[in-house]
Amino acid sequence: MNILKKWFNRRTMYSSILFSYLLMLIIPLLIETFSYFQYSNLINKETEMYNLSLLKQSQRVLDDRLQSIEEMTINLSLDTQVQRFINVSENMDAVDKYNMSKLIESLASYKKTNSFIHGIYIYFPKSGSVITETAKSTVPDFYKYVYRYADWGFDDWKYSINQNHNLEYRAAQVTLSDASDPNQVICLLQSVYQGSIKQPVATIVVTIDAKKVEALLSDGPSALGNLYVLDRSGSTIFGLGDHSLLSAMSNEQLVNHQSSRIHVNNQSFLVSSIHSSYRDRQYVSITSVEFLKNDLKRITDLVILVTIGLITAGIVLAFILAKGKYRPIKKLADGFLAKMRSAPTDAANELQQIEWVADTAFKEKENFLQAMQRQMPVMRSNMLLTLMKGSISVEENSFEDIGIQFNAPYFSVIVVHVDQYHESKLKERNLSKFVISNVLEHLGREVGPSYAVDLDVDRVALLINLADESEADRQNLHDVAVKALEFIRAKFNNTITISIGGIHDELEGIYHSYLEAFRAMEYQIIRGYSSIITFDEIKALHKAQTYVYPIQTEELLISSIKHGDLKKVREIMNDVYEMNFISGQLPLEMARCLFFDMMGTSIKVLNSSVMDYEKIFAGGPQPYELLISSRTIQEMQGTLLWIYEQICEHIQEDKKKHSHHLEDRITSYLQENYTDPDLSLTKVAGVFNLSSTYLSGFFKEQSGENFLNYVNKLRVEAAKKILVEQSISLQEIAALVGYSNNVVLIRNFKKYVGMTPGEYREKNTSTDHKK
Repeated sequence: MNILKKWFNRRTMYSSILFSYLLMLIIPLLIETFSYFQYSNLINKETEMYNLSLLKQSQRVLDDRLQSIEEMTINLSLDTQVQRFINVSENMDAVDKYNMSKLIESLASYKKTNSFIHGIYIYFPKSGSVITETAKSTVPDFYKYVYRYADWGFDDWKYSINQNHNLEYRAAQVTLSDASDPNQVICLLQSVYQGSIKQPVATIVVTIDAKKVEALLSDGPSALGNLYVLDRSGSTIFGLGDHSLLSAMSNEQLVNHQSSRIHVNNQSFLVSSIHSSYRDRQYVSITSVEFLKNDLKRITDLVILVTIGLITAGIVLAFILAKGKYRPIKKLADGFLAKMRSAPTDAANELQQIEWVADTAFKEKENFLQAMQRQMPVMRSNMLLTLMKGSISVEENSFEDIGIQFNAPYFSVIVVHVDQYHESKLKERNLSKFVISNVLEHLGREVGPSYAVDLDVDRVALLINLADESEADRQNLHDVAVKALEFIRAKFNNTITISIGGIHDELEGIYHSYLEAFRAMEYQIIRGYSSIITFDEIKALHKAQTYVYPIQTEELLISSIKHGDLKKVREIMNDVYEMNFISGQLPLEMARCLFFDMMGTSIKVLNSSVMDYEKIFAGGPQPYELLISSRTIQEMQGTLLWIYEQICEHIQEDKKKHSHHLEDRITSYLQENYTDPDLSLTKVAGVFNLSSTYLSGFFKEQSGENFLNYVNKLRVEAAKKILVEQSISLQEIAALVGYSNNVVLIRNFKKYVGMTPGEYREKNTSTDHKK
């Protein structure tokens, strides 16, 4: 360390050059450190937004399901069968028993209205009985043999069903036998009232299958890790995951409805909470952040590795460049010293030596200035990046030294994203960005001093110095963007998207305009490629608004896909797009949520058991990769329609094969059984497990004629053969071909042949005699 210190203290020409090169390493190190912290914060924010989006989807789905069950429960409390049984005593007569049977049938019908219902029972205190959808029981027998609550004692249960309840929930466990594992259920309790009596005269309990609720939420909340649904009093209605984590949260964290962190057993968890306006429910998700730590650790390791490599390469390069710069100086100095030692001491020679030293120094200054001129673009680019990143600790005269002139007080930043390159090779892509930068600078000078800087692989930024922040200047910026978009698309076949930040004063405003341009560029997901997006436009979109994609629409879309109805699928997709992007403009966050929601619908369809995934997409592009690579709503909609078209075409092909096979089976059956006098449309429909209406329409569509005409033609053709070959009566022929009498045979024979059976026999018999 002392040797290095002494070496720098000597202040030789070589050490000065080397030290100047080493100082240049600080700029990329600072940029890399800043990028690391920015990316870490971005990961945390994006994770919180993604968790909240999934939680909102879960809230909408579960609220919709519970609301339908609650409406059914209210309707049941007002049902005439329930009201009629309220005043029945313990000793029932025949009418009471009849009413009880009707009530049991009614409960069974209510249960079928929703697949999530595990069971329904009603407690009637006057008769001391409990009616289920299958039978009647006394209170003790019901608790002991029918509903065996593993975690709800008899006294507590009996006390609860005698209280007032207004759609109240309680989690419970029910066992079918002593040896079976308990089933998780959610009990919905509702009191029944009669007339003006304020005390409950019966209690309805609807048990909801918790496993089906969990299966319903498995497509979204499984990514959340742990999901809890709380009622207005803070009691847990439903929980998915580790229930002990919920107890680790404070009431303040639950009430604030914001993302926060908790620590349990030396583990960190991300907590997201939202409030549902429907019945004041609260949805809470608790997700482990271990995956965040893993991502950050990978980034940290990569940053350290890159930093070590950068420092090592920079030091080596600094020594090499310093050596190269110092070698000609040392050579000149050595030659100068040699001449000084051998030169005469007279005054003339001394004057020549002074002139030679001055001339040498002037040449070295020119070489130094030329070297600085070659480094000017790099230094200017680094300075512009520093200003855009928010660092303004620079002197104003340092701008002029590197060719930057700010003559006006206002600034704006334009960001250009290259959506598609004409060439895929790295060399051609870099050349394209170089051309785009020069075009931007040239067009920007029409407004004010402009400087382009390369941001990353696909982006270029343009800093423009403006004299004012008037509406005319904003329009000039937009005109520059329009010209750049049209020129680059026409001349170089490159597709670009341009975003424009606001106009701000002072050097601090450069950073704000840069952030606004980047924020506007995020709306490319809505606007699509080859668009111009200004921050002033998107500010109006930051209002409370949600997207329109109800669960009923999703279910209808999935059902239409599974039926192969491509026309209906396109109508639904267009309706969703028009409701969200034509009728109104969605904020960016809601557009992303809709993006993920519709992508989730496609994944549900692709994962369906009725889809032969490998057969549908064999040899073609993989749908998952296409969905993930979609960067805009329009691109994703096109990808989804392509996926649905492939599935619908596959389903239609299967339907055609099935229809041809079914037609062959039906016609074969008719050809074998047309002689059956009881043969009818209803009978054939029963043989093939079809409805008469469907069979009639299907047969007409496939064969081109109706069922009765086809059977009559078979019978008439058989009658024609018998008339020629056998000399029996028409009554006997009618019986042989399936007609009940010869009148029907004669009428149909004349209809399809154009003559009576007798005329046909006479004609064909006489012909045979002639032959």
